[in-house]
Amino acid sequence: MVRRRIFAAAAVATLFTGLTACGDDAGDSSGGEQTVTFWHSMAGANGEAVNHLVEEFNKAHTGKVKVEATFQGKYNDSLTKLKASVQSRQTPNLVQVFEIGTQLMVDTKATVSFADVAGPAGIDTATVEPGIAKYYTVGGKLQALPFNASAPVLFYNKTAFKDAGLDPEKPPATIGELAEASRKLTVRDGGKTTRYGAVASIDGWLVEQMLAAGGVQYCNQDNGRSGRATAVNWDTPELRGIVNTWAGLVKDGSLLNVGRNNTDASAAFQAGRAAILPFTSANLRDIIKGSKFEVGVANYIRPDGTTASGVFNGGAAVWTMAGHPKAQQAAAAEFLKYLASADAQGYWASQTGYIPVVKAAADSKEFKDTVATYPDFAKPGAELRAAATTPASSGCLLGVMPQARDKMNDIVESVILGKSSADQAITAGQTAIAESIATYNKSVGQ
Repeated sequence: MVRRRIFAAAAVATLFTGLTACGDDAGDSSGGEQTVTFWHSMAGANGEAVNHLVEEFNKAHTGKVKVEATFQGKYNDSLTKLKASVQSRQTPNLVQVFEIGTQLMVDTKATVSFADVAGPAGIDTATVEPGIAKYYTVGGKLQALPFNASAPVLFYNKTAFKDAGLDPEKPPATIGELAEASRKLTVRDGGKTTRYGAVASIDGWLVEQMLAAGGVQYCNQDNGRSGRATAVNWDTPELRGIVNTWAGLVKDGSLLNVGRNNTDASAAFQAGRAAILPFTSANLRDIIKGSKFEVGVANYIRPDGTTASGVFNGGAAVWTMAGHPKAQQAAAAEFLKYLASADAQGYWASQTGYIPVVKAAADSKEFKDTVATYPDFAKPGAELRAAATTPASSGCLLGVMPQARDKMNDIVESVILGKSSADQAITAGQTAIAESIATYNKSVGQ
């Protein structure tokens, strides 16, 4: 769930200049085995799962298609390399891009939408989970194949809840309820805190999802869904409430502040140093296996005074790059068809903890076996399916969304550290990101 910067937005407008001019007929070679290059950012166990999928596909398509999967580093590193590959006209056929790069990728005008790829390849886009597909749907088209999808959830220590006299079957549903529970769950021995009520890394994604869960739009123009977003919607009582509550819990010692380190937040929870953890479902298996207590998994929290609306997916999608020969594009589409199959998604979800992105995958044997062992694996997908189909729960489309996320981190951090009030930090942050949005939109002719 680590969120990082990518290259400057102003450079993106010219990033793919001339790429589509190469044409999809350029250098067409319809005979023999087609090689498909696939760039991804999955490391560790996730990377091993990707390699397994590629190997299985290649075995089944010997002599016809060979996929060459290459780890390109973290998401931002991969995008930087993509920039260089475009300049040298040596782009991959397929590339994995994190969800907040969606508007940016569409603006490059150098991709082929998944909707356009799917038809000729015999892929039914209706099989993609609607709660996930809506994020990547721009201009009425599903732009990329969702691949590794996650949802924000609330992990909590059921044993600690019982010890504190709290009902382990009634986890917090709002940030106010989380604050109340955290104070009751905090244990001190003299001047030392032996267990914090909660732990949270400073991550703008957690804030985005909390606002969405309460039906609050992150940016204007219906979260960028009805028109080009020109401003963020941060000056709200909901955001001020989130930031002030977060800072207040840190100040009174009920919430462990680990800064921007997501790994440390997860480790603190698993070690029993904190009883509640707002986090990504992508680490569900590791957190359950790594904890020595009974772990509860609940839907994500929302701001006080709001009605439950629903969250949107995190993770990434696989994009098809334009400018390659038709035969190669067809081969790439065949691999996408495999990645969107029930068997492939069932395997992927069971090995990683990500949500199956196609409906039938939930009924695959591998995923069913996983859910039988870890029933909570079914919860993130159910959370996304239950989300209302609204702009708020579709996520904000913004060309500078990575920068906006970083700026939100600055806001939360400055208030937690006592450097500014919530009002001051939000006003300053909104002003700064407005300039970035204007510069970006101008660079893409908007």
